[in-house]
Amino acid sequence: MHTKQFRGAERRTEPRVLVTEEVRLRQSSALAGSFLGRLMDTAAHGFRARHNCLTLTSGQLVDFAYRGRQGLACTVWTRIVDGEAETGFRILPEPDT
Repeated sequence: MHTKQFRGAERRTEPRVLVTEEVRLRQSSALAGSFLGRLMDTAAHGFRARHNCLTLTSGQLVDFAYRGRQGLACTVWTRIVDGEAETGFRILPEPDT
């Protein structure tokens, strides 16, 4: 049976942990330096953060680092609220070496 997803409906599949700490982000394809954000919540395969980079769009890759964890993440969605961006990121698996 197909169920329709409504705008704003909860689509998370993993439990989230609320956090309020700094995250360092850098657009992987950009020559610009990194920028700071504030984590809102984290999960095993993703996180949500607020930041001032208003140019992030769905599908863009970012390097991230927080709480001793670092890697590559894909932007899933971004919304602008009161001149600040809130973005959901999916953490990508590390490539096999």
